[in-house]
Amino acid sequence: MRRLLVLTLCLFLFASTSWAGGQEIFVKNCGACHKSGGKAPPVNPADKAAVVWEKYFKRHRHPVDLSSISPGDMETIIKYLKDHAADSDQPVAAAIPK
Repeated sequence: MRRLLVLTLCLFLFASTSWAGGQEIFVKNCGACHKSGGKAPPVNPADKAAVVWEKYFKRHRHPVDLSSISPGDMETIIKYLKDHAADSDQPVAAAIPK
């Protein structure tokens, strides 16, 4: 019983840490331009379905060069967008503060 409790706690902590890390990296890298009054329209994970986010970046549709974002951070951003997309179990509609 104790083992199960410890495992559940570890999984919860890992899940909440990765979500917070994804949101933090998303806001840090995307928030400067994608906010109200920014250079680009506001963008949040729930703006699109997960498959749309995946195709968007796979097809290099972003109009600005993203090479300044590390591959690891880019992977985290895309995972965060997909995990919290409109069709996910946990859509996020206001990740970037106004």
